[in-house]
Amino acid sequence: MRADDARAWYRDWYAPSNAILVVVGDVSAQEAWRLAERTYGRIEPRALPQRKPQAEPQQRGLRRAWVEAPAENPYVALAFKVPRLADVERDGDPFALEMLAAVLDADDNGRLTRGIVRGSRVANQVGAGYGLVARGPALFVLDGTPATGRSTAEVEQALRGEVARIARDGVREEELQRVKAQYVAGEIYKRDSAMGQAMEIATLELAGFSHRDADRVLERIRAVTAAEVRSVAGRYFGDAGLSAVTLVPQPVSAAAQRRGPGPGTRHP
Repeated sequence: MRADDARAWYRDWYAPSNAILVVVGDVSAQEAWRLAERTYGRIEPRALPQRKPQAEPQQRGLRRAWVEAPAENPYVALAFKVPRLADVERDGDPFALEMLAAVLDADDNGRLTRGIVRGSRVANQVGAGYGLVARGPALFVLDGTPATGRSTAEVEQALRGEVARIARDGVREEELQRVKAQYVAGEIYKRDSAMGQAMEIATLELAGFSHRDADRVLERIRAVTAAEVRSVAGRYFGDAGLSAVTLVPQPVSAAAQRRGPGPGTRHP
C-alpha cells in the first residue's frame, strides 16, 4: 500500500453522494441544516466508482488455515456463513441467530463460558458473535483460547459441541427470556447516550435500512422463539460453510515485539 493508493481511495469514495450526516441532541433542525449547507454543501458532488459485487460463490466444504505469528497463546476462530438481515419484516433466521449468539455468549452465564471455561475447563476464553445489521456477507463466529495443557482442536470441538447441544436439546424458555431481556435492555440503554443514538441511526442507514426500523428490530427480537433458536443451530453449523483459522504462536522476542507481528504463514 502506498500513499497514492490512500489518496486515490479518499478521492474516489469520500464524496457527498456517499456520505450520511447524522445530527442528534438538543439542536434546532433548521440551524443544523443551514450549517450543513454552509460546510458540506460547498463540496462538489461527483460520481462514484462502480461497486463490485459483494456476493461470494457458494462454499462447498470446510476451509482451514494456520497462521504463524509471535504470540503467547494459541487461538482458534470458526466462521460459519449465515444469512444477513435484508428485510426487517420478512426475514426470520437473522433474529434467531442473534439470539443464539446471545444465549452462547451474552454474559458470564452464557453457555460457552459456563460449559467450556468453568465446566470442562478446556478454554481460558471463548466467544460467539453475529452482526445482525451489516453490509455484505454475514458470518457467525465462534472463537476461543485453550487452557494450559489443552489444544485448539479441543476448543474447536467444545465450541461446536455447545451449538450441537442446542440443536439437539433446544433452549429453555426461561433462559431465552432472560437473555432477551438483557439484550433489549442493553439496546435501550445505548440510547441514553447521544453518541449511541447517532451510531444506531448511522449503522441502520449505511446498511440499507431506515433509522425508523430500530424499534421494529427490537420487536422482532422479542418475538424470537426457542424453537427458532434451535432450528438455526441445527441448520447453519455444518462443515459446508465453515472456515476455521488457527493461530500457531511463535516465540515473542524483544525484536519481534518492537517490529510487531509479521504477515504470518499460511499452510494448505
